[in-house]
Amino acid sequence: MKARKKLFKMLFAVALSLLFISGGKITVNAEVAGREMLQINETLSFTGLGTPGYTFESSMLSKQETVGVMVFNISIDLPTEGDPSWNDWCGEALAVRAGDTTKYYDFGGAQVSWGVDFDGDENADTGGVGSESWIGTAANGTCTVVVPVNAAEFAIDFYDNCWENATDIPHYTINSATAVYGSVEATEQVAVGQEITFTGAGDPAYTFSNSNLSTSGNVAAVAFNISIALPAEGDPSWNDWCGQLAAVKAGDTVKYYDFGGAQVGWGVDMDGDDNADTGGVGTESWVGTAENGSLSIVVPVNAEEFTINLYDNCWENATDVTHLVINSATAIFGSVAGGTEEPVEETPEEVEVVPETPVFDPNGVYKAYLGIQTQNYIFRNAWADESFGANGTSWEKNDIGNNFNGLTGWDGADAVKYDGTFTDVEIKGNGTYRVSLTDFDFGGDESLNLLFLSTDIPIEGNHVSFTNVKVILNGSTKYTFENGVIPGIDSRDDKEYYEVHCINIWNTEQLGGKDGLFGYVMPNKSVEIEFTVSGFAYDKVEEPVEEPVEEVVEEDKEEPVEEVEDEPVETVSEDVEEAAEDKDTNWLLIAGIVVAVIVIAVVVVLVIKNKGKESQE
Repeated sequence: MKARKKLFKMLFAVALSLLFISGGKITVNAEVAGREMLQINETLSFTGLGTPGYTFESSMLSKQETVGVMVFNISIDLPTEGDPSWNDWCGEALAVRAGDTTKYYDFGGAQVSWGVDFDGDENADTGGVGSESWIGTAANGTCTVVVPVNAAEFAIDFYDNCWENATDIPHYTINSATAVYGSVEATEQVAVGQEITFTGAGDPAYTFSNSNLSTSGNVAAVAFNISIALPAEGDPSWNDWCGQLAAVKAGDTVKYYDFGGAQVGWGVDMDGDDNADTGGVGTESWVGTAENGSLSIVVPVNAEEFTINLYDNCWENATDVTHLVINSATAIFGSVAGGTEEPVEETPEEVEVVPETPVFDPNGVYKAYLGIQTQNYIFRNAWADESFGANGTSWEKNDIGNNFNGLTGWDGADAVKYDGTFTDVEIKGNGTYRVSLTDFDFGGDESLNLLFLSTDIPIEGNHVSFTNVKVILNGSTKYTFENGVIPGIDSRDDKEYYEVHCINIWNTEQLGGKDGLFGYVMPNKSVEIEFTVSGFAYDKVEEPVEEPVEEVVEEDKEEPVEEVEDEPVETVSEDVEEAAEDKDTNWLLIAGIVVAVIVIAVVVVLVIKNKGKESQE
């Protein structure tokens, strides 16, 4: 079986190309139209209602826009002694704070029919299973919690008030969250309980539609709670390579989305045109990543009448092996920001539409930057990164301000500055250039997640090339790329500007993933990338080194001048200094004074020599 696993990994490795995480922050995984996915990985034990075990804040998101709902993927860590039915009686609660308003919700086991009294007035603030406050039912070790928000600034406090009140026993783990931007009117949860086995991309394994709902209206998205039935023979890493697919049909439109394991870096060709209709992890089509046996996917719909076909195209193609169990589905009614295509007004032919990204100018001057990220997410992101780039939208939400030209790390949800001096370079034509980082503090981190070159050169048209790319650590060249690895050209990443990646632990195909292409000791003095660029209409001009004129004068001054009266020279120096301080300095006058100083110096030298001759006579 291990040999079989290796074989599948080798086959899929040809297509594997994982996306760079641009956010720079550990939580941000991917951002697509109307949705933003984040990693959390927070395990909760009993806290009661006194203190929350975890708080999610809107500041963790890259955009300060209205969030309709937050969808949390949760793994159940109970039972502690092997009785799955214990989960059915474990209730949990949370509070959503937005402005002056606090609302309470509950989730957990299917037998939790009681509510929770948060404010101590002896009246329950929630109602348990089936009530308006109930937002997620645990099943098969997983729970998808759909929390109504409808606010741009908010906080969600998670409490663990399960019957098991030992504080050292983990109850559940919040794996990840998906923010759904927009306005949400209502939600409806539907039990499914459907096992999924291999079908390929030919026939759907399960179909969900608006006919499954009792509520009518525009469905912005559907969130599915899914349990992972793989591995079939005890190897959890199998899940990482298992990809699945959803096809959403609304009217005459069909859109494709994919989800599954964290290593699924390839897309699926559904329409048979030899072009992938999805892109794998981190792309706009990706709607959910499996973790700890749990999977929550948020499928965009934006229609009143629709069907969602779920396909199982996992590498394990035995039709009698269960891969997934769809426990439930939650319809989210309302509208999602960016999730629907706005009507496009006809543009008169004479009006030229200017693209957002400028066109490459072969005679232009551009800039290159060094980008980096350490194992604990001390970072400098790409120049064009929307959140933490040169003009990133997330800087203003942090106390440190725009720190693109420095190193940034994290203290919980707070951004903090780290020592580091970047030396960027202007690209003025074809030639060799170097960018660097010195005087830095990596906080004890022992490896790099990312090391790359970032530029403001538009990638559209692929006009330039980067060759002889050298990674130089502590002054020593560790590796040379004959041709630079460029996301957006050498992989499926969606990039508008040129980047050249040297280390990227999420890129397995071109850069070797976590093992990388070269070994190194974590640098402590300097990090440099040298590269040669070509494709411009002109060549880099090497600026000549000017020889200082004053060197000749200094050599003359070295001769002894013991008997020379210094008053004429000092008088001229004072005049020069006064002229330099004057705001309306006459530079021709200064030049004349300098010439006069030189003439006087020569005369002084001649006088000295003549006096020397006279003394000899």
